[in-house]
Amino acid sequence: MTRKYEIGYVLNPETSEEDVKKFSDALLAQIEKAKGKVENVDEWGRRPLAYPIKRHNEGIYTFINTDVNGAAVAEIERRLKLSEKVMRFIIVRMDDRLKKANKLTKKWTKVDRMSKKSKEASGDKRSEGNAERKENES
Repeated sequence: MTRKYEIGYVLNPETSEEDVKKFSDALLAQIEKAKGKVENVDEWGRRPLAYPIKRHNEGIYTFINTDVNGAAVAEIERRLKLSEKVMRFIIVRMDDRLKKANKLTKKWTKVDRMSKKSKEASGDKRSEGNAERKENES
C-alpha cells in the first residue's frame, strides 16, 4: 500500500554539485524502482544550519514528496543512514498529517460559523439597546 511521504535530507557542504545530483538521482531511482511516484523534488541548495553539525555551519538541503510503500521507505532510510554525505535526514508520513489537517480545518470552519452567528445575534441585541437609549435620551 502506497502512502505519501516527505523525505528531507541535509548533505555535507563540501559535496560537489555533481555528487549532489548523483545522490538525488539515486534516491529517485530507488523510489521509481519500488514502483513509487515522485510528486515533487524541492532543492533548497546551500543554507545555514541552526546549529553546527560535524563542524559545519551550512548544508545542502533537499526535500522529496513521494507516494511509495513502507518497504521502500525502509530501504531509503537505510541508504541515508549509511551515506557519509548525509549529515541529517527526516522522513515524515504525510497522509496522517493531511487527515489531521483536514479534521482541524473542518473544526475551525464550524467554530467560525458558530462565532459569526453569535456575533450577529449579539450585534442585533446591541443595536436594539442603543436605539432604546437614544429614545430615552430624547
